Amino acid sequence: MRAATMDTAHVEKAARALLDEKVAAVRLLAQARQRRLDASAALAVAEREDAGAWAAALRAGWTEDELKRVGLDVPKVRLPGRPRTRAAASAPAKTGRGPDAADDRTPESENEQ
Repeated sequence: MRAATMDTAHVEKAARALLDEKVAAVRLLAQARQRRLDASAALAVAEREDAGAWAAALRAGWTEDELKRVGLDVPKVRLPGRPRTRAAASAPAKTGRGPDAADDRTPESENEQ
């Protein structure tokens, strides 16, 4: 009786072909993912530039309402940092007394009373 033989080179070639298809799919995925990352970074830069231009227009004297009336909507992204506010005339002045004021009495001075 003759022993069965297997062409190991043929099996290896078939396995490599299957792996090559998988690697090609992953290569396409990695390329698409990199394009997405590049586009996302470009969008972030464009949004910051848009927010800066919006802020510059406001500093130049335009109001949000005026900019909206000419067809420019408020940017979706604002520049980082604290928003500028005008000094409120109705804000209570700090008198140095009240719940936030430092208590300059010492335990010794309380005993003297």
